[in-house]
Amino acid sequence: MRRTARAVIGAVMNLLWVGGCAAIVGIDDHTTDASPKDSPQCIAYCDKVITACTGQFAVYSDRDACLGVCRQLPLGDEPFDNTVACRSRQADFAVSTQEPRDHCPAAGPGGDGLCGKNCEAWCLLLEKTCPKEFGAMSSCPRACAALKDTGSFSLDADHTGDTIQCRLEHVSNASARPAAPATHCRHAGHAPEEYCLAPQDKPPDCAEFCRFNGIGCMGDLAVYESNAQCMAVCMALDPGLNSNRTENTMGCRSWHTFNVLIDDASHCSHTGPGGDGHCGLDTTGKTGNCVSYCFLAEKACGAGFLAKYGTQSACQVECSTQPDAFGAKQDSKYRVTTATTGNTLQCRLLHVSRALSEATECLSALGQGDCQ
Repeated sequence: MRRTARAVIGAVMNLLWVGGCAAIVGIDDHTTDASPKDSPQCIAYCDKVITACTGQFAVYSDRDACLGVCRQLPLGDEPFDNTVACRSRQADFAVSTQEPRDHCPAAGPGGDGLCGKNCEAWCLLLEKTCPKEFGAMSSCPRACAALKDTGSFSLDADHTGDTIQCRLEHVSNASARPAAPATHCRHAGHAPEEYCLAPQDKPPDCAEFCRFNGIGCMGDLAVYESNAQCMAVCMALDPGLNSNRTENTMGCRSWHTFNVLIDDASHCSHTGPGGDGHCGLDTTGKTGNCVSYCFLAEKACGAGFLAKYGTQSACQVECSTQPDAFGAKQDSKYRVTTATTGNTLQCRLLHVSRALSEATECLSALGQGDCQ
């Protein structure tokens, strides 16, 4: 009986010891048959970075997030490029120089330009941890190039905000535990559900919208001829709020730039000056494209607009009731390359966009010149 009791107690103690050690190294829910054990290099790296980068300089929410990221990264033999070896060296520097502000961002998940580029790390981590969000983009590097980069990384500063840093934090959290992707992947993609969004109760930033749009809608799909033209339209239209999804506002157009990164051929026109019936819905006797055009025409060509239409309502009705060939209805697929001439609303939208900064364009913008 005593031997049996001692055997039972010994077995229990062994289980407790194994469980305790697993908890200490942060792999309590990773040491299953389906998950690889953490490499000595990852364990050493996470020991360093969790100790060296704390408080306002912390780059991981906990040790599990660090280990989760480390499993996805190349280990590396030399302390360079997008590797664990490089990040580990930066964590060493954070201690030896006592300047965590300078070295902790590079020791974190994105590498901060010293240990690989933030976009390189985000795309790698997203593909391995959040395949649904990764697959929603036609090109992850292109999508990432459109995102704002704050130039550093800190958990405190980057838990929220429409930045690559915020997405890096949340994809790191998604890597932490087997159940974590279900919670955190929806925060880590290019069009997140929450956290990594511009403040929804604020108007959009025109400079950010135009930068994003210039990357997302290029070449034959461009809806603005230049950044200056985009800025002029953005400043002229109703700003609205970042929470807008269908309203005839820049807030709506800003939201639709995220869809551009899924399917630019379908969605670039929704971000253009007319809104293409997606930002400014068509209603009976009135189209969203015409509402946008008439507003911009009065703004850019005041006297000429009043002489031709008199009122916004008269302009909107005349524009909206033109034959289908005029292209006023939803999904007219506005783009600058096909809008330079012809009796179409697309031509007028292009020239009225120009007219916001060049009054001589008003002739065409009001249906004469190139647009007759």
